[in-house]
Amino acid sequence: MSRRAAHPERRGWPRVALALIGLNLLLTISFSANLPWVRPTATVSPDLLLLVAAAALLGGLSAPRGGRTLLALLLLAAASARIAGLIALELLGRPLDPAGDLPHLGAVAEMLGTVTPALTLGVLLPLAALLLGGLLLLLVRALGVLTDAANGFGPRRRVGFGVAALVLLLLPGLSPPGGSALLAGWRLAAAPLAEPAAVITDPPLPGVPDLGGADFYVIFLESYGVAAFEDPDRRPALEAAAERWAEDARAGGFDYLSAQIQSPTFGGGSWRAHASLLSGVWVEREALYRTLIESGRVSLVRLLGAAGYRTVAFEPGIQGAWPEGAWYGFDQIYDRAGIDYRGPAMGWWEVPDQFTLYALHQREIQTATRPLFAKVSLITSHIPYWPVPPYVTPWSRFDAGTAYEGPLRSVAHDDYRDLAELSERYLTSLEYQFRIVGGFLRELAPRPALVAVIGDHQPPKLSLHDSDTWATPIHLFARDPGLLEPWTERGFTRTLIPEAGTSWRMSDFPHDLGRLFSGRGPGGAP
Repeated sequence: MSRRAAHPERRGWPRVALALIGLNLLLTISFSANLPWVRPTATVSPDLLLLVAAAALLGGLSAPRGGRTLLALLLLAAASARIAGLIALELLGRPLDPAGDLPHLGAVAEMLGTVTPALTLGVLLPLAALLLGGLLLLLVRALGVLTDAANGFGPRRRVGFGVAALVLLLLPGLSPPGGSALLAGWRLAAAPLAEPAAVITDPPLPGVPDLGGADFYVIFLESYGVAAFEDPDRRPALEAAAERWAEDARAGGFDYLSAQIQSPTFGGGSWRAHASLLSGVWVEREALYRTLIESGRVSLVRLLGAAGYRTVAFEPGIQGAWPEGAWYGFDQIYDRAGIDYRGPAMGWWEVPDQFTLYALHQREIQTATRPLFAKVSLITSHIPYWPVPPYVTPWSRFDAGTAYEGPLRSVAHDDYRDLAELSERYLTSLEYQFRIVGGFLRELAPRPALVAVIGDHQPPKLSLHDSDTWATPIHLFARDPGLLEPWTERGFTRTLIPEAGTSWRMSDFPHDLGRLFSGRGPGGAP
């Protein structure tokens, strides 16, 4: 007797199961800053359950191939929107903000394109296009399998499957991280591309701080967050670098205090942190930033300028027009071209931070005839963190053109950089920053000065994992005790590794500066 042929429904079950698993994987996959970056989850997509219910209850209405293609495009776009939201949460510690984030995608793409080897881009871009095209074809095929299966069932069985899918939809424990892809896509599509105008409610700055004629330097270290000290495996190396920094400061005659301060941004958006600290406004959104720089509010820079300070900014990361810089009111802004570095390019940013500090000394400090306020941005610790230049000594080698003699392979980007090494390279870049700021204090800052060294925000989580803190270190250096002692009431202690958490915000700093030094000179005398 011949073996009985399998029932047509049974022969189709493997295809149906494969289609369901594939669709669920696409709609529930998670993103992590740790390798592997994308990974499956033991969850069920609410979107898939709705599709199953619709296919089961309306299975008699077969969708044409064109309709399945449109639905596949919709699902692929929704899955992409959901993953984009997860990436924002994982890397930036906040939800995706189309109005604030989209205007900067071009600059990010340009930076990554510059620091990524051409061969790597030539391979990755076609692979990405093939992947998207392949996913679309597989989605169309999977939807066709589900439609055919639904049409092959009788009415009673279709109703059973539809009801089961709806019951599962009511169980919240099955939902994946990021929730529904269709809802994520809807939220992204409905989000305004421009935020409504924001209203500034912070009080104006209290007045001009009296630093007794001392210079005032605000040095931002890019992506320098409290999280840098939280990795127990890498902390010893950073502690050693901080101790050398302290030794350099003491050798230059500087004492120091440190604390933690909350940044208004995480993983990026440096300009909002800088604006908060120099305006006294908590610039937590892009709309507030736009409102601030279009307002008549007086910045700390303008207050110091009115008090007789020469005010300058050294911004090697500014590579083009910076019209919003006019709001601050600097006497002069040195951008990448203005700093006039002529050595080998150090990656996307080109200008090594040590040269930026040297240019500050040569152009402004040693020629100053009145008190000087300088805002400086040091950018080696901004992603992608390489190349990290060697420390140049003596600094005068920059004048002689011999600062970087010998081969510098990393400068030419001829070594492949694995993103898995980002944590190590990030901490190496901070060691460099500590070294050059220490050298600056030891050798190039002879005048009476208050030096504030501040991290503007945490690095992206891709660089340091599993930290959600928005706090950054702030260090104050001065030779005059009177410029440091008032800060102890704000929780500053004599260390370069501040441990205690804080609710103190960057926008509080200029208010406290004006309050603590209102009519007070060096030594704390009124």
